[in-house]
Amino acid sequence: MSQSENLFWKKKEFVSFLLSFLIFFIHASSFSQYPGTGSVVSLINEKASFFLQESITRFAVPLYFILSGIAFFKGYDNSKYVGKIKSRVFTLVIPYLLWNTIWMLFNIVCSYTFLSQYFVGREVFSITPINVLKGIFFYGCNLPFWFVFNLIVFSAAAPLVYLVVRNKYVGIAAIVALTVLANFDIGLPVVVFHASTSIVYYLIGALIGQHYFDLVTKPSAKWMQRASAAFLAVYIALKNVFADHTYPCKILLQVVVFVLASFAFWNVTDMFIHRVKPRKLYARSFAIYALHSNVAAIITKLIVLCFPKSEWMAIPNFIATIILTVLTIHVACTLLEKFLPKVYAVLMGNRLKRT
Repeated sequence: MSQSENLFWKKKEFVSFLLSFLIFFIHASSFSQYPGTGSVVSLINEKASFFLQESITRFAVPLYFILSGIAFFKGYDNSKYVGKIKSRVFTLVIPYLLWNTIWMLFNIVCSYTFLSQYFVGREVFSITPINVLKGIFFYGCNLPFWFVFNLIVFSAAAPLVYLVVRNKYVGIAAIVALTVLANFDIGLPVVVFHASTSIVYYLIGALIGQHYFDLVTKPSAKWMQRASAAFLAVYIALKNVFADHTYPCKILLQVVVFVLASFAFWNVTDMFIHRVKPRKLYARSFAIYALHSNVAAIITKLIVLCFPKSEWMAIPNFIATIILTVLTIHVACTLLEKFLPKVYAVLMGNRLKRT
């Protein structure tokens, strides 16, 4: 493996770690625990919530899809399909089913035990055959895993994706066409895939993996890093200014902006990636993604119960929830890795393999 390719995988791991935080921010419930009173503090909380949970986060999932497409389709042809699918069974399918089952059981406990007194915002889980099947095989009790569900489907459909992207001009045309169609609500059914544009971002990654992988392995030029930082700053500022505005061609514009923001974020990390030393924590992105929602809900609720329920606590609660959740996940992973390494490997999908 070349030095530039090694840098790509190092950068991908670190960027994935950062993205797991941004996705965590989206799902954190700290601000919703403190109803607004119309005061200055409430206004600050509202602005802080939008900034932390909307304006700096929404390109995170698109970039995850792009990176996943790159990783799968780098050097891919259909002769590698079986090997790729075998790998995805361990990295995606088995963890998906296990975590869905774990969180379904957690929902049942929160619905029918004393914990229901504290998790009052949750919909009671009705134990029926269809709900159990949805909980395990869909993402009925584990909404953040819609992303993993999509990746499983896209991986299974790799021969079709390859048919689209093996010719770069056909691939580009397909990406444009699917984006335009999504703007008119034509595309993957949202009720199944949660986001109809997920395939667009994945195809962009697949196209890069097939034809432009060398471009993402090389550090971006200094001027590109500065331009990317400026773009992200302008994007975040405009998103805050025009938070309540509607505009034409929303989906089309959203895809363009999120793609540009994704590549800008990727380029900005070139400013410091060479100074980033490998750490165990950076490999915890999947663990954070899998655990953050319910672990954070518990910690957020404990903070609400243990400290005054004042609007002044919203931002401290958010900060403490992020820190304590990540620390809890890291400690749990470290202990599992040490004492039950096989269990840890299965739950995390043996994610060190790059196939």
